Amino acid sequence: MSAPGDMPEEFQPDWSIHPGVVLRDVLAERGMRQAELAERTGLTPKHVNQIVKSSIGISSDVAVLLERALDVPARNWIRLESDFNAYESKRKARQKLNDYVGWAEEFDDETLWRHRIVDVGDKGVARVEKILKFFKVASPEAFEKIWLKPEVSFRRSQAFGVVEKNTALWLRLVQRAAEQVDVPPVRPRALRGALRTVPGLTTLTVLDGFPAAKRALAEAGVVLVFVREVPGTRVCGATTWLSKDRPVIGVTERHRKADILWFSIVHEIGHVLLHPRRTTFLDLDFDKDEKDDAEKEANEFAANALVDKGINAEIKMARSRQDLAFIAARLGVGTAIVAGRHAHLTNDWRTGASLRGKITDGDVAGLERM
Repeated sequence: MSAPGDMPEEFQPDWSIHPGVVLRDVLAERGMRQAELAERTGLTPKHVNQIVKSSIGISSDVAVLLERALDVPARNWIRLESDFNAYESKRKARQKLNDYVGWAEEFDDETLWRHRIVDVGDKGVARVEKILKFFKVASPEAFEKIWLKPEVSFRRSQAFGVVEKNTALWLRLVQRAAEQVDVPPVRPRALRGALRTVPGLTTLTVLDGFPAAKRALAEAGVVLVFVREVPGTRVCGATTWLSKDRPVIGVTERHRKADILWFSIVHEIGHVLLHPRRTTFLDLDFDKDEKDDAEKEANEFAANALVDKGINAEIKMARSRQDLAFIAARLGVGTAIVAGRHAHLTNDWRTGASLRGKITDGDVAGLERM
């Protein structure tokens, strides 16, 4: 027992002992009574007895006295005290997590498992602790302040039955994916240049067009990521910021239509270019009349960026799939974009339905790997 407390730095036991227990063993090994230790250190017999009984700890000053009297380095006593206090703090904190078990159960299981936020077997406190670490908060109260209260879109969503915890889960997944991508600071002029390439990319399949858009936006300082929709969220896309010059655009497969995917991407580019930095915008699936001014502005921006509004009259006049395909070919945009515009202008969702295509499960899996 000449050096209690010495242990490899990487060793993290799930138990701890009070330094008083070690002191008791050292005294027994030396054949020294508590009264003698009190005399050697100048401490009162009561003080020594309280340490041995684990009623009080060992301060740094007392550790120095014990080093002189017992020839056990003060750093070892201090380390024992520190380890014990840290363990006790974590133990009490984990007991408090029992109060949060119901809160943790409200997040979507499949999403948590798919993204390895928790394991299938994680229950109770283990699940709570992993979810809190994923969101980088210490409690559900902190989660509310960081992930829900500041967001205008979350407040707006309360009237529409959106599962806000799962929406925050999706948004955090977008941020986590973006944290792994290195891009230069955003440059608005370069972003407008990248935007001009997007209409042409809509002629490609989503598995070919999306990575091309991702590269173009990255060169302009914007991270584009795909995270599949989480149940109960109704999110098509979002704009968030990792820092004042690092915007992130996240999109989902909401409605499984290519035109909606591309519209969501350009809609979020509009938020980056038009609206205040460090503001998070969630593109929730509500009617246009129910959106706030920023969402309406981003909608108009996206519509004009994909197909100039001067073409709307011609698109509205189209009467067949062939008409829509011809307009798309002339404009150099995907038939899905023109067909989707026609449906929104005329409320005729049948004529161009087949031209809008479908984002399949295979597409979703492929987009997640990008």
